[in-house]
Parts: sequence; structure tokens; C-alpha cells
Amino acid sequence: MQFSIQEKDLIRRITNHIRQKLELQVILTATAAELRSFLEVDRVKICKFNPDGSGQVIAESVDNNHLPSVLGLIFPGDEIPPKIRELYVKVRVRSIVNVDTKEIGQSALYNSETEETISKEIRYRSVDPCHLEYLTAMGVKSSLVLPILHDEQLWGLLACHHSQPRSIPESEVETMQMVVDQLSIAIAQSTFLNQAPERATREATIKNIVTLLHSLSSIEFQPALAQAVIAFGGSAGRLCIRNEALALQDGYVKSFADCLEASSNHLKVYAYGKQPVMPELAKYPLIEQYSIWQEHYKSHNYDVWAISDIYQIHELRFLQVALQSTKIRSILMIPLLYRQELLGYLSIFRDDVEKETLWAGESDPDRRQLYPRQSFNAWRESKKTQPREWTVEEIELADEIGKQFAFAVHEHALHQKLHTLNTNLKSQVQEGKTKLQQSTKLQQALLDVVANIQACVDLDTIFQTAIKQVCQLLQAERVSVRRFFTDGSDEFSSDFEVASPEWSNLSLLGINTLWNDTYLQKTQEEPDRNNEAFAVDDIYKIGFIPSDIEILDQYHIKAFAIAPIVVGEKLWGLLAAYQHSQPRHWHSSEIKFLSQMAAQLGVAIQQAELIARSRQQANALQNATQQKQALLRVFTKMRQSIHFPTQNTEFEDF
Repeated sequence: MQFSIQEKDLIRRITNHIRQKLELQVILTATAAELRSFLEVDRVKICKFNPDGSGQVIAESVDNNHLPSVLGLIFPGDEIPPKIRELYVKVRVRSIVNVDTKEIGQSALYNSETEETISKEIRYRSVDPCHLEYLTAMGVKSSLVLPILHDEQLWGLLACHHSQPRSIPESEVETMQMVVDQLSIAIAQSTFLNQAPERATREATIKNIVTLLHSLSSIEFQPALAQAVIAFGGSAGRLCIRNEALALQDGYVKSFADCLEASSNHLKVYAYGKQPVMPELAKYPLIEQYSIWQEHYKSHNYDVWAISDIYQIHELRFLQVALQSTKIRSILMIPLLYRQELLGYLSIFRDDVEKETLWAGESDPDRRQLYPRQSFNAWRESKKTQPREWTVEEIELADEIGKQFAFAVHEHALHQKLHTLNTNLKSQVQEGKTKLQQSTKLQQALLDVVANIQACVDLDTIFQTAIKQVCQLLQAERVSVRRFFTDGSDEFSSDFEVASPEWSNLSLLGINTLWNDTYLQKTQEEPDRNNEAFAVDDIYKIGFIPSDIEILDQYHIKAFAIAPIVVGEKLWGLLAAYQHSQPRHWHSSEIKFLSQMAAQLGVAIQQAELIARSRQQANALQNATQQKQALLRVFTKMRQSIHFPTQNTEFEDF
């Protein structure tokens, strides 16, 4: 199709505006002015559709002497039926209305089946009466409307209005179509240019969060959370993850899901801004513990959940109560997923806003599409506490930020585990070193006792030295050697005893005191026990009979360990260590040392008894020798005093 010089100049001027990369608003306003001048009509307006389907006039050129301005006014979305919107997108239909002739002409740009560009003449038919009344209410006699598309979506409309009847030739329709095509290019260009700073801002936000989470010497969850909240224009936010200090229990690591079901102590929450306040009688103290989140993600499709209005979701009624003291209206719930494992929740809260809308004529929702508007006088509608929709770009940003937080949480958990392992390793090394030192001290004490036994025959000295060493090395509050009476009864008494200073004023446990001991009775009645050592960490948890507890309470005994002192095959007595102040856990090495010390004392007793018997035998032999020598002296004197005949030699050999 051939274009006139004026048409070519129009397209060139509009193209130059676009090439100069001017602001889209400037391009649209200039285009409207150029078109109105070219077509010589009373009004050219460009309307952009909002996400809710309504449309707003964002650019306009108008002859105020003939038609009023509608710039900035918003038209309800239901004024354009869905069927017409579908035609706008599929076949790029252009519509021409002549109010006086009551005709509407439509021209399709594309074949909806082959998606090829077609050139059809304008086909006219009778226009709907409601449409005529709608245009009449605006003072319009002639109308031409073309759809503006961007990314295969209906972006807006270009409309030309005239207050008088006017014929519109096909050439004008094609010229306006070229203008619309240029506007689509301008919109794409503007979108790209606008996305550049948005991408830069987004990248800067992610970079700051990455720095806080990964690049510093420590993971800074709190500042990163604050940065995330600010990036979304939020008022508050939360990061809920496992409490690593309590995650390792019962021999396995609790997952985040396990921690949600456990007490809130198993969770670590970082908070920024004013937080929900759960009622005192609430089932859970943390919002993340409620099942709505688990139910939403039970399919393991862990996408960002953008909740524009919490008051429209019945399952969030528990949170509605908690948020009554705040202005929070929207939530962006971001699950933190690492290798298909849920590690936590990052939630962003956003307050409600006051929304003001300048409508084109009085809006009556109950009468829309039933009757045409009687007037297009602008009126202002103010709505308070309105939610803000989460945009696609914000959801994409949330997904990227969630990945960074998830990796940081995983890294944090690894660091915590490594720190715990290192701490445990150091503790084990120190414990092993302490045990080795303690074992060395215990063995040295045994060697000292053995040396004393070899060097000293004084049993009292050996016992006193031994029990002092036992008391000091075991850090016991009292140690005693208790010997059975020789009559074989179950009663016994203490012969040697030492106590720590704070318990030294307590009367000795056994001297001049007789008492029964269930353990001793069983030991003597069961010879197969092999005289084992025995320890009680807490006398109230071992199952003693009341009479035994009564005796132990009398002497303030809370825990004790005893080892048999065996001489030969006979139970001679006991070496006992006591705790008076509180129960005590006796380590196996301590019980073993007590048993070894008792064995050495048994050796000392046996050695002392052998020495005693040897001395008794030596004394008996010495006495016999002395008695024989005394008899010889007596007989010698008797012989000297008695005279016998010399021939009688019978007694000479006496």
C-alpha cells in the first residue's frame, strides 16, 4: 500500500522520537499530538491496562472546545467484554464506530488460524445500542480504536474520538496501524531500558546479601534479613531455621521439619521489624510451626508463596489474630531448599496501603454492563488498608534471594557441626589426657602402697597412708577401712578413716558403732560373687530397703563405692569411699583403683599376719631354747652337788 508524504512524515517523526530513546511517556504524549494533528480529530488518547483489567488514560491530545479531557482517569475492566479483548489479541481487530449511522466497522490484521498478516476491507454492521449510548455519554460521534500489544499481551488501546460524524478511510486505519506498531517498539524499548536499572538494583541487592551471607568471616543472617526486607519494600521479615545446638539428639540430626514439630527451642528465628504477636493460648509460639505451611508444601513443590492479602485465606486465621496490632497485610513466604531438603523459611511482610483511584464517571458495580454511563465526570475514590500485589519481578527476586539464604543456612549448619566436632574432639583429647594423668596418679599411688608394704611392717601406718592417698586422688569426702569382727557376724566397725575438712566434724562412721549392711550380707551369702567391687551413685535410686536408707541418711551418705579386702580366701573387710554433699557418678577407673588398692591392703594384711606368725614362732623357739638351757643349768648344778661312786659310770653321760 502506498503512503502519502504526510503519512510518511508522521511515521518518521514518531520513529525519531523512539530512536532518541526518550521516556515512554514523552513518546506517547508526542504520538497522541502528532496523530490528532494529522487526523484532525478532537481527541486522541492512549489507554494502558492494569493487572486487574481496568484501564487508565496515560497520554492524550484533546481539543477542549469540543471534547473534555479524560487524562488520568481509570475505566473499569468490565467495560470491555472478554470476547472483544480476545479479538484484540488474536486477530488484532480494529474497530470504527459511526454514532449517527449506528454502524461499527471491524478490520482484522491477522488470520487467527494461519497467524498470517491479511489485508481485508472494513466490514460494517449494526453497533450494539449500549455501545452507542456509551459513546454518546462521552460526547463522541466517531471513534477508531486499535489494540496495542506487547509480548503477545494486550498492553493498551489507541483511540481516536471526534465530536462530529466522520468517515474513516482504510488508509487512515493502516496509517494508525503503523503508528501502533511503532508504539509497540517504543514500549518494548522502554521496558528493556527500565529493566536495566531494575536489574542493576536487583543485582546490587543480591550482591549485598551474598556479601553478608558468604563473603565475610562469619555469616551475618540478621543484616542479610534486613537487606532482603528493604529490597521488597517490606515492613518486617523473619528467618526461621534449625537451632543447631539442639538439632543433634538421640544419635541423629533432626531435620527442619522435625524441629517444627518439636518445641520452639529447636528453632532459631531472626526477626526484623514489628513481628506478629501470638496469643498466650496459641498452640504454637512461632508462626512457622503451624501446619498451613507444611500443607501448602506437602507436594514438595517449594515455590515462593506470594500472599497478597492474608485476610482472604481462611487457613491463616491464626495469623490474622497475631497481626491485628500491625498493618501487615501481605506475606512473601520463601522456602529455603538445598538439594531437595527444606532448611527453613524466609518470610517478608508488607503493610497495607491507602489507594486512591480517579474514576471516569461514577462507578456502580451492581449496574456495570447493564446500563451505559450517564456521565463521565471524574470522581475520586479513596480506599484505605488495601493490599499490594506481589509482582512477577519480586517473586523472581525472592526465588534468587531464597537460594542464597538456603546455601548460607546449609553452610552455617556445616560450620556448626564442624565446630561441635572440634569441640568434642578437644574435649575428648582433654578428657583422655586428664584420665591418663589420673591413671598415672592412681598407679603411682598403688606403687607407693606396694613400696610401703615392702618397706614397712607397721600395718597402721600402711592403712593411714593408703586411705589418705585414696581420699585425695578420688576427691572423696570420706574414706575408711572397715574390718569385720572375728566372731563372723554381719556387723562391722571402722578402724581407719579420713575425711575432707568440711566433713571432718562428722562422727566416724563405724568406730564403736554397729550396723547391718545388705550388700555385705549378700556378699558373704553368695561366695560366687568373687568379692567384686560395688558402687552406688545415688542411694535413693538403687533400690535399698528403708532401713538401709535410714542408716545412710543418719551419716549423710549420698553415694559410696566399696571394694573388698580379701586375705587369702577370706573377706577381711572393706575399703570404702563416701560422698556426703550430693550423689556422684563413680567412673570405672575409680572403682578399679579402689579395688586394686583394697587388694594391696589385703596383701599388706597377709604379709603382716605372716610376719606376726613368724615372730610368734621365733619367740616360741627362743622360749623353748631358753627353757632347755635353763634345764641344763639346773641339772649341771644338781650333778655337781651329788657324789656318786667312781665305779658307777651310769650317769656320766647325762
